[in-house]
Amino acid sequence: MIAERGEAGPGGPASGYPEARIGVWMERVSRAAAMAGGLLLIGVMVMTVISVIGRYVFNAPIPGDYEITELVCGVAVFAFFPYCHMRNANIVVEFFTARLSPRRKTMLDTLHNFAFTVVAALIAWRLCVGGLHKLADEETTLFLDIPIHWGYFPALLGAVLLTAVCAWVLYRHIRALAR
Repeated sequence: MIAERGEAGPGGPASGYPEARIGVWMERVSRAAAMAGGLLLIGVMVMTVISVIGRYVFNAPIPGDYEITELVCGVAVFAFFPYCHMRNANIVVEFFTARLSPRRKTMLDTLHNFAFTVVAALIAWRLCVGGLHKLADEETTLFLDIPIHWGYFPALLGAVLLTAVCAWVLYRHIRALAR
């Protein structure tokens, strides 16, 4: 298992090293992004409750509530990914790997983290390209005329942070293998 928060161990240096500070910084930024994503979802939840009450009690829902929900939920998902990966909280099926030695598990985790880093970078790249296209096309939502790129660029920030976190976790796994 890789040491968390820069502690001495197979995955991280003692807390005084610059590498440990990078890890602590990434965890703090990832946690802040996840908290922001949570606040976004709370806002969507409150808006949805108000809209449903408005629809059934006053026959006046919030116009375009589902447009806002789509944009905000997309951004929130990308806000959660970095912290989830930083804390190693992704779903793992250990049916086939339960009997592997810790070194072989670390080797497999390193391979998975390499693949995830590449995928995260591809997602960030495509979000950037897609956001630039939506910006150039000036595409908006149907009812509220919210520019679609407003959802792309905040999600891009989350994807870039995810890529950085993936690279950091990959680095920690490679260091653990080197020992």
